[in-house]
Amino acid sequence: MRFRFGHALRGFVLASVCWSTAGFAADALNSNSRQTNESKTSIVVQPDSSEPDADTAHTEVNIVPVVGGSTDLGIGGGYFAGFARVKKGVDPFIWNVDSSGLVTFKYSASQGFTIPYQDLYARLTIPRLFGAPLRLELRPSYTWERVEYFGVGNASSIGGRDSASEYFKYTRGHPQFDVDVRSKIVDHLAGRVGFRYIQNLIRVAADSKLAEDQRNGSDEVKKLIGQTQSHAVVLFKYGLQWDTRDNETSSHRGSFDTLDVKLSPGNTTEFPYRYGEATLNVRGFLPLGTDRVSLAVRVVGDWMFGNVPFYELARFDDTFAVGGTTGVRGVPAQRYYGKLKALGNVELRVEAVSFRAFGKPLILGVVPFFDGGRVWADAESHPELDGRGFGLKYGAGGGLRVQSGTSFVIRADVAWSPDATPISGYFSAGQAF
Repeated sequence: MRFRFGHALRGFVLASVCWSTAGFAADALNSNSRQTNESKTSIVVQPDSSEPDADTAHTEVNIVPVVGGSTDLGIGGGYFAGFARVKKGVDPFIWNVDSSGLVTFKYSASQGFTIPYQDLYARLTIPRLFGAPLRLELRPSYTWERVEYFGVGNASSIGGRDSASEYFKYTRGHPQFDVDVRSKIVDHLAGRVGFRYIQNLIRVAADSKLAEDQRNGSDEVKKLIGQTQSHAVVLFKYGLQWDTRDNETSSHRGSFDTLDVKLSPGNTTEFPYRYGEATLNVRGFLPLGTDRVSLAVRVVGDWMFGNVPFYELARFDDTFAVGGTTGVRGVPAQRYYGKLKALGNVELRVEAVSFRAFGKPLILGVVPFFDGGRVWADAESHPELDGRGFGLKYGAGGGLRVQSGTSFVIRADVAWSPDATPISGYFSAGQAF
């Protein structure tokens, strides 16, 4: 049985979560900015009214070690730290700084010890900038990773090779800086604007699948891959968000819908990629007779246009699409590359048992699910890359959820897919959507 665990910090066990003095939202553990832009809170702190200064502003601190491992990333460790300035009556905090870091190690007979993954970020969040209803987030980060490339299009094939082979890998390091501002427009509706700078440090082996496709692929494949040398990208981000959920971390009713557009002016020596991305993400939550049983459904459409960097073709909304821990589970995270993507998820969330442990109220949930999706290499038809017919890629499985209060969820999922080898597993913080 081979397990593929979630990308970034979502794929790792949080040691001593239950002993933390204050809960924190699931997205705070996620170094991927997709979650940070959507969640309204990064650390949810509950001031202790028994303290003498509970009515005055004070600072609360959480420092949590992170340990864990996976067959893909090896064994690793790191930390999560949160510093929140809180005051009674101010929801959720006056300001918050959170940070996390992770380094993994892996051993093989051919290469010895390697460091396949490194991730570090810090984030400042101010919910009411200058006292106005403006939420500001500043987030510098750095990630270095070994990424997989199996070809372009929905019909890409491994060709009988071992999917774990070095032939399918390249490396990408990317220091990044994000600025995001969100403002309420009317009840439940908010607008967002942002800016991102990324410096990409890329290394592609001459005998890799990516290098061979760049040299010998069809004209369309060569165009989609483009250049693979190091470069920088600047993105301007715009979005609308409609949120009627009863709870952000584990929703039972309501909807959470987003429309996001990212534009890179590019087309210069320093910033060669001129492209854009539009993503529609619709999520609905319906209780089935009781709040302990609910149906969760998500539908996503993603369109990339222009001269898109090749590494973005496997992603939507800053995470992996047809594959990975928050996309189509069961399919390897970077299995399918294309400019157009459609995917959907259905989960039946059952809160089976409520209990107390380590002085905290906990809920154990059971979640069967089905995910499906498809990619298209480009907006024009390319049956030689995408195949003909429906071409659905899918995964089905089930998982467990452990929820602490209303602000923290750990999930463990197992999924089967025709693309899995033979089964995929994920351990992560937060719901899949």
